[in-house]
Amino acid sequence: MSSRSIAQTGSESAPTLADLLTTVGASNLPERKRQELASAVRTAARALGRSPQEIPADGRLLGHRLQELGPAAVGISQGRWNNVRSLLRTALALIQPMSPGRNQNNLVPEWAVLASALPSRSDKIALSRVLRFLSARGIGPDAVTAETFERYRHHLHQSLLKRPSESFAMTVRAWRRAEVAIPEWPKIEISIPDRRRQWVSKWDRFPASLRLDCQKWCDRLAQRDLLEDDDEGDDDEDRSFRPVRPATLAHREWQTRAFASALVRMGRDPATLTSLTDLVELNAFKLGLRFFLDREGGKPTTTIADLASTLKAVARHYVRVEPSCLKRMGKIIKRLATGRRGLTATNSARLRPFDEQEHVAALLTLPQELMRRARRHRNVQRGAVRAQMAAAIEILTMAPIRIRNLVALDIERNLVRSGPNGVLHIVIDGEEVKNEEPLEHPLPPESTALIDCYIQKFRPHLASTNDTSLFPGINGGPKNKSFFGEQISRTIRVHIGLNVNPHLFRHITAKLHLDVCPGEYEIIRRVHGHRSIDTTIDFYCGQENKAAARHFDKTILNLRRKSENIPGPKGARRRNINKPKQSK
Repeated sequence: MSSRSIAQTGSESAPTLADLLTTVGASNLPERKRQELASAVRTAARALGRSPQEIPADGRLLGHRLQELGPAAVGISQGRWNNVRSLLRTALALIQPMSPGRNQNNLVPEWAVLASALPSRSDKIALSRVLRFLSARGIGPDAVTAETFERYRHHLHQSLLKRPSESFAMTVRAWRRAEVAIPEWPKIEISIPDRRRQWVSKWDRFPASLRLDCQKWCDRLAQRDLLEDDDEGDDDEDRSFRPVRPATLAHREWQTRAFASALVRMGRDPATLTSLTDLVELNAFKLGLRFFLDREGGKPTTTIADLASTLKAVARHYVRVEPSCLKRMGKIIKRLATGRRGLTATNSARLRPFDEQEHVAALLTLPQELMRRARRHRNVQRGAVRAQMAAAIEILTMAPIRIRNLVALDIERNLVRSGPNGVLHIVIDGEEVKNEEPLEHPLPPESTALIDCYIQKFRPHLASTNDTSLFPGINGGPKNKSFFGEQISRTIRVHIGLNVNPHLFRHITAKLHLDVCPGEYEIIRRVHGHRSIDTTIDFYCGQENKAAARHFDKTILNLRRKSENIPGPKGARRRNINKPKQSK
């Protein structure tokens, strides 16, 4: 969630951090305590990149957003960041009830007896917060209800917990296990809220013909019938496109269903949407896009522009609308795509700390530091996981591939050695890459040594005998992509305090190279495997402006220093402006 969305979710009557500062200043707390609380509130606002007046004093929103920030990215130490979060929680308690911590309240005797009978230590931990919540309110086993749990869920979202929804779900599952294990445990009906997007309707809400038409379009994209001959209006461009991947097909199907659902949300009768022709008709095209724009406060996004481009492709290659209609759709897409060039504001903000050499050094030396700690770790399993993180971060640094390709690396298929010194190459076939461009990254000797150390010494503690995955999961095969990505991000955040996800390595390495060599887009294109140099330029044009300015200044200063040793025109008086004027 971006800081922009935090600001927009609060109503005019909702208290903001500015109101919280006023409340802190008017409280009866000691002067030193008021100063500490106010400083923490201002630091949190600075970290979010907004003024206190723009940020609602909402514990749930702040908890979600602050967990994504690393202290180094804000320019403070980890200890100070921990204090800020704790003090902010204390300040928020002045204007709203906050969820108590696990150790702030003692259990009432009835709950203490039941909790002691729990067979699992993990369930005791999972239920401790809710049991203390109930005890603090005098709610015993006989009085707890589903409504009580709903109050507890709301209370968690008012806290600064990192993941209140996950915490509630964990509590519910532990409660259900306790109902089975302990006969006296209260039996109540509790459900875990479904957090998936509910506005996208299922296909059964629309005529069956719309789904069949969508399926026909997807079959054509996948080129499932190579003998199909549909030469009506075909052109060379139609015949030459590549079949899309299954993941892309699933996304196109979802886009179609989402756009149809958007039309329904805007008042269109679902029964009138019988084919893709009804979706790409110009008025329907505008109406559906209006729904998505309204959801973003009228601001165009990459997602909306991509959706519009997909619908135009349907209109052109499948429905075959009139050229005049395509032209008008193209103008709309051009307006939606305005300002899309370059990195997103979030990625640009996450790259900003790497203007500082200390942060660059911390990230580039992190793999070796993790490997050093892995060798010294007393727990073999945890040491192996730490070495695994070292190998993953080293590969992302020296060969910035996408997380899907990283997690799927296979020792036998993707790690190739060449030459007498056994230079290690990461080789990925085009069919495994997003844009079908094959990738090959030779690794330097120090990277090869680190990865070999991980494979030979640590990986055997993580993989089964016949598993050849470079990063094996618990149940065999490669690790889960989402879990692996979060594991890498968490490791970096804990050790150097920066917010770096695996995909950001592609932008970081491009920035570091362009800082030293402004304008060398072709090298970045080849390393990243971009099909077109335009893609590289669109992403990174302007990112090296500061580095270019430094190179420019260096050139001018060098010329100035050289000119100081060259005599000026005859009769002209020259004074060295760099030397201080001596007093008489």
